Amino acid sequence: MKNEIRQVSKSNPARKWGAVALAIVAVSGCATSQQRTGDTAAMPMNGATPVSGPLASFLDSAAPGSVTTMATSPWGANVSIHARERYFSASGRRCLLLDVTRNVAPAGLPVGEVTCLVPDKGWYAQRLVTEIIR
Repeated sequence: MKNEIRQVSKSNPARKWGAVALAIVAVSGCATSQQRTGDTAAMPMNGATPVSGPLASFLDSAAPGSVTTMATSPWGANVSIHARERYFSASGRRCLLLDVTRNVAPAGLPVGEVTCLVPDKGWYAQRLVTEIIR
């Protein structure tokens, strides 16, 4: 009987390691899980410029290939805006890729921009990260 008790107590280290491993997994899971305070689609876009007025109306309904000219915009005065492609971002926002071209001297190459609709906040514009290599 004493031998059986000793064998059970010798097998306890395996059980202890199992319990320790389970505790570590539980603690690390709690430490790495993010507490979401709200929907990421509704969070503001860091470094983005709010868009309103006629440009926001254009963004609401522009089909890919649509073009408009704006006397004033977040990208300056007298620009042409070409809607390239609509998509949903990883955060769930509805976005629209744009090419923006100045219509006055010095005219430049089109600049790639992205605009995204932030629920209950409106449209926001931001330069494409990949625009530098374009």
